Amino acid sequence: MSAPPRTPSRPDASMDLLNHLRRDALDPSYLAAAREHGLRRRGWVVAPALVVVGSLFGVAIATTWRSAPDAAHERAAIIERITATEHRIDELSAQAATLDQEVRERRRSAGTLTAAQQARVDQLGPLTGADPVTGPGIRLTVDDGPETVSGSRVVDTDLRMATNGLWAAGAEAVSINGYRLSARTAIRNAGGAITVDYRSLSRPYVLEAIGDLDTLGTAFPTTEGGRWLEGLKEHYGMQSTMERVRSLTLGADPGLDITHARAVR
Repeated sequence: MSAPPRTPSRPDASMDLLNHLRRDALDPSYLAAAREHGLRRRGWVVAPALVVVGSLFGVAIATTWRSAPDAAHERAAIIERITATEHRIDELSAQAATLDQEVRERRRSAGTLTAAQQARVDQLGPLTGADPVTGPGIRLTVDDGPETVSGSRVVDTDLRMATNGLWAAGAEAVSINGYRLSARTAIRNAGGAITVDYRSLSRPYVLEAIGDLDTLGTAFPTTEGGRWLEGLKEHYGMQSTMERVRSLTLGADPGLDITHARAVR
């Protein structure tokens, strides 16, 4: 009979006593007492810390609740002041446009310009936005898409693209929500709102362009601005509609003034 296989011994089998002393150098009763003391000590430290943190949160919440009515009142007062200021600006702008028109008529009647100069002024006035204009054109309405769709809100870039598309389609004069645009008009975002020359706009955004009805209606969808709006409608659900109007009236840009000029030779 062959001998049964032997189980190989561990290399440190002869050192069991030393290993036991190294692992269990502390008496088990002392070890249990030390662990219990550590848990109690941590409990005495954690409990006051939780109380302090809870008190801080409670004070912060109470302060927020108490200051909420004052903050809401201040916000309402600021909005009211902004609205009143914007109305005042609109009134002064209309008054400035009326006075500017009177100055032009008196200058014309006084004969300070030659016939050729006056003809040139009359030609450039509507193109630069210095004079009000009336004529056929298109009305383009742009509005936000569904709130559930990310990126569906109209921003300044969208209106700039649409405006440039109208110019490229042959528009002779353009306005947004009644504000006449010129070469010096700024369209940008400010505080979450779109502004035209620092005047806030509210949705929907209505762009009116005067020009040939057939040309504008046919050319605009093929411009970069027209394709931009179509892409926004397709991907983000933004709304944009275009209609042809037989008669539009766009006021002058009251902020358009001349600071310096020189004769062109």
